[in-house]
Amino acid sequence: MNMNEPLEPPAKKPMMTVFERDMVCETHGARIERGISLFGGADRVIWHGCGQCNTDHRDREEEAERVTEEQRKQERIESRIKASGIPAAFRDRCFTNYLAESADQRRAAGVAHEFAKTFSRSHLPEGSMLVFGGNPGTGKSHLALAILQHVMKRHTGMYLDAMSLIRRVRATWRRDADETEEEVVRTLGETIDLLVIDEIGVQRGTEDEQTILFDVLNRRYREKRPTILLTNLDGPGLKEFLGPRIMDRIFERADIVPFKWESYRRKKR
Repeated sequence: MNMNEPLEPPAKKPMMTVFERDMVCETHGARIERGISLFGGADRVIWHGCGQCNTDHRDREEEAERVTEEQRKQERIESRIKASGIPAAFRDRCFTNYLAESADQRRAAGVAHEFAKTFSRSHLPEGSMLVFGGNPGTGKSHLALAILQHVMKRHTGMYLDAMSLIRRVRATWRRDADETEEEVVRTLGETIDLLVIDEIGVQRGTEDEQTILFDVLNRRYREKRPTILLTNLDGPGLKEFLGPRIMDRIFERADIVPFKWESYRRKKR
């Protein structure tokens, strides 16, 4: 560089000017539209359209991206614990095909529908629990799976019967296991947004079964992860099976819904 040559002055940055004008949006009616010009001239303005439409579009894109990420997370969870979530035979369970004939059945359906509808806003932050207890064939699984399928549109979820959960933890005790017990219990107890555990009480109720269930449920209680428990046992029977430590946590945070009517399957026969 020749030191005697005069230095060129730095190029001026373009001056951005903001403009406004009245517009009528087909969706939102009369609005103020904003635009910018990088060079300050009113003849070269880039107009942005309806601000509310732009915000709505951005919100939809962010929601779609979030749902996609939740679906990827769900797939990783299912692959990790080798479970498909909702069994194929149960995937038709929804609120519209739940038969509610009596006042008690309508109350159970109402509790389930409220839980699903307000899950993101109320139950996910609070770590709420539901216990559906009562006779076999009364629709406990139907309503729980209707909740789960609604929730899984935006969040992660898993359906397991209690014995399958126990077997998955016990499988980690093998020397050639792919995962440790801690990894499986952490996934079930802390990662999944909504866990449905069916058929509690069908097991023998051994000490190690109680310990496994306590570990998972205690973690979900501690981390405020919503849980739905399904059982054919009554209150005293459930307390005897699970033990007082779990029941204390359930009574603190759960809405317990009795299913005392006749079995749908028996009525069909």
